[in-house]
Amino acid sequence: MTRRLTRREALRSTAAITATVPLLGSAIASGAQAASQFDPARHGFGFRNWGTETQYFESPPDPSRATLRDQVQTQWRRTARASLSIDPSGFPESVVDVIATQLRAAVTQRAGTNGHCYGMALTAQTYHTDPASIPVDAGNASEIRDPTVPFDSPDAPVYREIVDRQATQFVRFGSWLARRVILRPAWLDQRAVLRDVRAVIDEIGSASVVLFDGSLMAHQVLAYDVSESDEAVEVRVYDPNRTARTYENRVDTLRFVSDGDDLSMTPYGPYTGMLYTRFDQIERLTGRANAGPLDHVTVTAETVRDGLFPVAQIRVDSDDVSLWIVESDGGRPLARIRSDHIDRARGTVPRIRTRYGITPGTYRIRILADADTTYRLRAVVADRNGARVDETLSESVTRGSVQEYDLHVTPDGTDRIERVHPEDRGDRSIDAVGVGTGAIAGTALGVVGGRAFERWRDDGE
Repeated sequence: MTRRLTRREALRSTAAITATVPLLGSAIASGAQAASQFDPARHGFGFRNWGTETQYFESPPDPSRATLRDQVQTQWRRTARASLSIDPSGFPESVVDVIATQLRAAVTQRAGTNGHCYGMALTAQTYHTDPASIPVDAGNASEIRDPTVPFDSPDAPVYREIVDRQATQFVRFGSWLARRVILRPAWLDQRAVLRDVRAVIDEIGSASVVLFDGSLMAHQVLAYDVSESDEAVEVRVYDPNRTARTYENRVDTLRFVSDGDDLSMTPYGPYTGMLYTRFDQIERLTGRANAGPLDHVTVTAETVRDGLFPVAQIRVDSDDVSLWIVESDGGRPLARIRSDHIDRARGTVPRIRTRYGITPGTYRIRILADADTTYRLRAVVADRNGARVDETLSESVTRGSVQEYDLHVTPDGTDRIERVHPEDRGDRSIDAVGVGTGAIAGTALGVVGGRAFERWRDDGE
C-alpha cells in the first residue's frame, strides 16, 4: 500500500489536515491553499545545466573578497545569533578572511554548486509558483529553450536571474552552515529534513534540496512529490542536468529506507544524502519561527560551534603546482566540496583546502611542481580569538619536484608550520599517500610520478 502526500489532498478541506506517516514520524499540517503540482516536463527548463565548458553567455563578475567579508560580518548576524549564539561581526579578521576566501573560490570555480543547478532549481520554482514573473514570452519554463533568450536583447533576464540566485543562495549563512553537515553526515537527521521538504512541497509544490556524497560532491535538484510505502519514502525530483523534454518519458526519484532510528538514502548516481537549506521558506510556509540548520541535526549548538573552530586553510597561488594534504597518522586527505562542473582554472586562488573544526594532529602538506615556477603558500589556523598560525612561505621549484611541509595543530593552540626536508621524510615517501606503487624518491618523480599525482590534483575549495 502506498500513501502519496499531494497537494490535491490538502485542497479537499478548507482547514489544515494531519496525515499519519510512520516512517517520517510526527506529521506536518498541510495548508489549505497549497500550490499546483510541479511537473518537470512543463515547469522544468527547456535547456540543461551548464558549466564553463558549455558557456551560454558571458559570466557575471566574480564576487570580491571585500564584498564577501562584508556579507559574513553583516548579513550573517541575525541567523548566526539565532541558531548558534555567535556574532560574525566579532569574528577575528583571520577567520573572516578564511571564510570569504573559501566562499569566493567555491562560487568562482563552481565548486559545490555544480554549474548553475542552484540557480536553475530556484528559478524554476519561482516561475512555477508565479508564472507572471517569467520575464520572457513563455507560459512556463519548458518553453524557454535557452537561458539567453530573447537573442535580440542584451539583457538575458532568465540568465541573469539564474546566476544571481546561484550566487546568493550559496553564500547564505544557513546554507553555509548546513553544508558543514556534508563533512559530518552522522549529524544529519534525515527524517527531519524529509518532514520539512514535504511541508514546503505541500504549500508551494516544490522544495530545492542539496544532494551530496562521501567524496564531497554536491548537486541541487527540485523535489516536487513525497510518497511513502511500508518499506521506503520516495521523493520525486526535477534534475537541472536534464531538459524538461526528458521528463516526458522519465521520472527521477530519491529513495530513503529505514536505517535504525533514521532513514538513509539509496544512491542517486554518486549521491547518498540530502540537505534542505531554505530555512526562510520553512519559516514562512509552515509558520514555525526561527527555523534553522539545527532543526536538521541530532547534535547541540555547542557541538556545531565546536565543529567550526579552529578553522584551517592552506592555499597556494600558482596553478603550476598540485596540492595534497593528509593527516600524517594515516587519516583521510583534506578534500573539498566539488561538482561535475567545477572549473579549477577560474579564480586567483586555484589551489586551496579548508577544514572547519580541524582536529589536533600533524598534517603533511605536499606540493608537486607541474612546471618550473615560484609559488607562495599561505597557511592559516584560527579560532574565535584570532590566528594561531598565519604564515606565507615562498619557494622556487622545478617541474617534477616535490616539497613538503608539516602543519602541527595542537590542543593548546601552539600551532606551527615547518618545512620538511628530504632527509627528514623517513618512511613518509610519496607512496605513503597512494601516489604510485614503486619507490619514488624525493624529487626524482619524473613523468611517471607526475602522471600518478594527477589523480590527486587539487579541485579548489
